[in-house]
Amino acid sequence: MDWAALLIGSADAGNGLTVDKPPLHLWVLALSVKVFGLSSWSVLAPQALMGMATVFLVYRSALFWGSTRQAFVAGVLVVFTPVTSMMFRFNNPDALLLLLWALAAFLLIKSAERSSARHLYLAAFVLGLAFLCKQFQSWILVPAVAAAFLAFGFGNLASRLQRLMVAAVVMILPPAAWITVVELTPASARPWIGGSVSNSFLELTFGYNGFGRLTGQAGLGATNPKDFEGVVGYDASFLRLLTINYAPEVAWFLPVAFVGAVIVVAGLFRSKLSRLQSLISLLLLVWFATTFAVLSFMTGDIHPYYTCMLAIPMSCLSAHAIETFWVSRTRTSFRRGAALLTLLCLLVTSGILTWFQEWQPWAGFTTKSMALAAAAILGLSLGGYRPRTTALAHVLAVASILLVPFLFVVESVTTPQQGSFPISGPVPSIESWHRRDAEQLRLNEKSKYSEARGEPVIPQIASQIEGVPPDATWAAVTTGSQNAALYQLATGRAVMSIGGFSTGDVYPNLNDFKLYVANKEIGYYIHQPGILEWAAASPNTRAVVSWIEATFASEEVDGVRLFDLTRPLE
Repeated sequence: MDWAALLIGSADAGNGLTVDKPPLHLWVLALSVKVFGLSSWSVLAPQALMGMATVFLVYRSALFWGSTRQAFVAGVLVVFTPVTSMMFRFNNPDALLLLLWALAAFLLIKSAERSSARHLYLAAFVLGLAFLCKQFQSWILVPAVAAAFLAFGFGNLASRLQRLMVAAVVMILPPAAWITVVELTPASARPWIGGSVSNSFLELTFGYNGFGRLTGQAGLGATNPKDFEGVVGYDASFLRLLTINYAPEVAWFLPVAFVGAVIVVAGLFRSKLSRLQSLISLLLLVWFATTFAVLSFMTGDIHPYYTCMLAIPMSCLSAHAIETFWVSRTRTSFRRGAALLTLLCLLVTSGILTWFQEWQPWAGFTTKSMALAAAAILGLSLGGYRPRTTALAHVLAVASILLVPFLFVVESVTTPQQGSFPISGPVPSIESWHRRDAEQLRLNEKSKYSEARGEPVIPQIASQIEGVPPDATWAAVTTGSQNAALYQLATGRAVMSIGGFSTGDVYPNLNDFKLYVANKEIGYYIHQPGILEWAAASPNTRAVVSWIEATFASEEVDGVRLFDLTRPLE
């Protein structure tokens, strides 16, 4: 194992270019692979364990807020949110991010329960570690933590402010230490920072993975072409999460969560909650509102799986709403409120199913039958309150809300996927970004959208790469990190991606590349033009590719041109 490559987060064994994220997630997976060897199991088992730990922490945290039943429902809803179950079995930093968020929230709650500054600082340290998953996205929880502790933490206001300032320093320490190492290491002694223009992690943080994600602007090096314009388009709005590209991932419980938020706000204004319950309530409200707003209105790069960010606060608020309607079921107003909420959820579910008309038609019929029966019993309240009938109606209502997302979860966990942009549930029946990603991840298309999946490995090419002398730094180069990764896995040799993840980086520059070739540090170039035709390749990437095509001999292997970089054209 190359420990320097691991520390920085290199995307290739030649230590040429990093991934476009900090490396905390890679450290966890590298440890697993080091212990158990490289396999799908050693890569995916940590994700599943992170999911289990996340659900457990959500359950434990919810116990401080409500009943055991409410805590159990909160955990179940996290699992039944299709996008989270997808992420907990996918090689992606978001599973670790959700775990760290759940841990930070739990530690904040313990801090308030025990009046312990130590737990607050531990929560801050965990949020600092979270930064090393996905940079500023990881700190979307910070406003909620600060607001909740400032309003309902222990001690007087001045002491709370002081502790929050100390916590802020503690939170900054983990990323500051790692960034300092990266930025002070000479560029010649470390890989290029993927996703940056100037080989700077700070630029990546504020640019491509910072303002670029939120605004779509190219400032500070952020390059965010509008993928699939006309399908996704500029869809930022309050209703974005109810559109086809995002609703199947997360929208199932949104109506319940919004009702739960209203109930929580009412409880805060009536001052009927304990200080600890008030802290948890405000934490979840701000967390939910902040995340919902960012997901709804960001105009840079956004993928459907980003909606997993909403899962924890949404599930906790939804569980609170369900618990409130259950314990107040003897009151006519709450029974009618439950009936209206059931119908609203049925409307959302039915709307989503219109995009999946070829999938499980019985599921929609069953959901409608249960929801309408429950709404009729609860809404009409004929004959007054009847305990058994009302209880059955509540069970039917919850079942009608859970059935289809549960089936989506089953579909997700039983369908192998590949690539970078996971999609939960079945393939939609109408054109959308959701459908395009779902098809390319499952149907092995060879000609389109290779950025997310990579093009199939050609066995004969892989065999030739394996034969490159071992003293070569890179056995081969190609375009697109997915393409490079597939050949690295197939051959066990280092394969460089020209231009980084989506060919937009300026690494390696043409002069450096010529030097690598002259020094016989590279064996072959695999020409995979699919990503060059689709992605916004940098001028540098195109210049390197053009120089290769004009300088070296090639042969065609199963439709793919293979250039021998040790054999110039005569």
